[in-house]
Amino acid sequence: MVSVDTCPICEGQDFSFHSVVKDHMVSHESFDLRKCGACGFVVTSPRPADDVIGKYYESEDYISHSNTKKSLFSRAYQVVRNRAVKQKRNWVERHTQRGSLLDMGCGTGHFLNECRTAGWRIAGVEVSEVARANAKTEHGIEPHPSLESFQSDPGSLNAISMWHVLEHLPNLNEHLSKFHSWLADDGALFVAVPNHESYDAKHYGVDWAAWDVPIHLWHFSKKSMSELAQKNGFRVVEIINMPFDSFYVSLLSEKYKHGKMRPIQAFLTGLKSNLRGKGTKNMSSLVYVLKKAV
Repeated sequence: MVSVDTCPICEGQDFSFHSVVKDHMVSHESFDLRKCGACGFVVTSPRPADDVIGKYYESEDYISHSNTKKSLFSRAYQVVRNRAVKQKRNWVERHTQRGSLLDMGCGTGHFLNECRTAGWRIAGVEVSEVARANAKTEHGIEPHPSLESFQSDPGSLNAISMWHVLEHLPNLNEHLSKFHSWLADDGALFVAVPNHESYDAKHYGVDWAAWDVPIHLWHFSKKSMSELAQKNGFRVVEIINMPFDSFYVSLLSEKYKHGKMRPIQAFLTGLKSNLRGKGTKNMSSLVYVLKKAV
């Protein structure tokens, strides 16, 4: 097990107990969340070491790595994903000119395929062998198996995207520093992460599905993301709500809390979370658009 002894944002070393959260997806083990006493950043600590954490991803329910349509839930996810990739491309093109794009944690390649069709030069990184195989079979895209296997010249990328990926990466500052180097001066970095200050997070407490321990190593708020960006030479230029995530996360959270999905209750909680978070940019998941600080 690996303990976080130093906060990656403020470098503080005083952590207090936050909560104990169960891995409902795979192992059913429980893990501690701890909070930095200086800046409030929440981390999973201790967590499994890098060489063993892979087994905590081994679930048929981890549908972002597959194209399965076996269940109604999976089919609904695929429909929403197909619509979401167009929206994501629109967000990207609103902030930077069309050119070269790296999708970090590209899964089965749907977003990359959407961008390629629109005229982008694309590259992807995906650690899951299953997801890489699906990307090649379905879209003819061959993602790199690791960030180390991908090479880019300084200032050569117009956009880098991480759709629910940053919370999985053990070396936050190392990755963000590298992305800062690779981005063009007018390029943009797009980071989607869960928001533990949303209404649905507070409603479900330790059963909130987006804690997703132990594979979510870090748990972000708007404050912590802004501070992490600033530390690595970025500024937040826009925060975008992701309204579908409130319903998706609430549905899973109902299952974790009550033993069944309870779609009506999940819908109402997701709707309430979206209504409360719409104006304040505080929904269940948020996209942070980062650009290089002047």
